[in-house]
Amino acid sequence: MKNNILGGLVIFMVVVTCLIMIDDISQGENQELNQVKSEVEKIDKDNNLAVIDHSS
Repeated sequence: MKNNILGGLVIFMVVVTCLIMIDDISQGENQELNQVKSEVEKIDKDNNLAVIDHSS
């Protein structure tokens, strides 16, 4: 019984993964690519943080 449940879950995950891949392939040509501009600024404080500016 345990093997049947695990086998069913494996088959289910494979089917879901294939459906997601097919969806991504079919919609890949219709999507626009946006470039993301990122900048790193040096700050006087010693906190090692980066500031990322995402302007569309």
